[in-house]
Amino acid sequence: MVRAHAPSTLKQTPPKFVAVDLDNTVVDYHYGVATKPTKRVIKALRAVREAGVPVAVVTGRAVWGAERTADDLELIEGFASASHGASEYDLGDRRITYQATVDPGPAIDAFRAADSTVEFAVARDLDGWYHTSGFATDFHGKFAGPIGLDEAAERPVPRLIARVASDNGRDPGTQDPKALRLAAAAALDPADYHVEVGFNGWIDIGPPGVTKATGVARIARHYGVSSADTVVFGDAHNDLTMFEWAGYSVAMGQAVPRVRAAADEVAPSVWEDGVAEVLERWF
Repeated sequence: MVRAHAPSTLKQTPPKFVAVDLDNTVVDYHYGVATKPTKRVIKALRAVREAGVPVAVVTGRAVWGAERTADDLELIEGFASASHGASEYDLGDRRITYQATVDPGPAIDAFRAADSTVEFAVARDLDGWYHTSGFATDFHGKFAGPIGLDEAAERPVPRLIARVASDNGRDPGTQDPKALRLAAAAALDPADYHVEVGFNGWIDIGPPGVTKATGVARIARHYGVSSADTVVFGDAHNDLTMFEWAGYSVAMGQAVPRVRAAADEVAPSVWEDGVAEVLERWF
């Protein structure tokens, strides 16, 4: 096991709230494939809930993707924060309980001015991804159908995706250099948009000031739990905001060095059931 600190400095007292990322944290990630959690991870999260400690999902996925894996994890109640904090979903009532939105029109114009080959997708409620005709639907998701640029821009959404062809490959632990350059060229004002650059030509655009940290904080308030009593698990750059917010953060062993360095503890990798390994110390 790789750890950020010596065993004697690791958190020994159980948290009062646990929040987990999904891809490459509680489930292995294979591009375009819907993977499932192991029995050990499911059992570990069940033990947390049986101890009276709430468990939440905090993910960059859209709501429908978060719901699918939450079901696999047997999280039949509680909340999922999706789309980097822009959407909150009640897992028991099966409804969106909060949604921050952004005007996609100016962002679409800025990206198209920077690169005319950019394609787009927008998340609308529980419908799925509405996308322009050239947008690559090569990942596991819920697709509502193709729309034109004017239709994509016509109403506020919690999440806009800009995507370009890329040679970066399919490693979710890396940010795509071409997408990074495109995001810089589009130069969206951070007062109007929050931008997350992913891999494989992917750029997330959401409401300003909305991150995984604001998503997990909102759920913590539901339970009356402070950041100091919260433990979060993650593996990627978009988890860094909630690492900073939480009282205790755990990075997965396969995470990139920057993410591991930001965590209070580094667990074994997702392939070694790292989340379960840490939770079993407390529950």
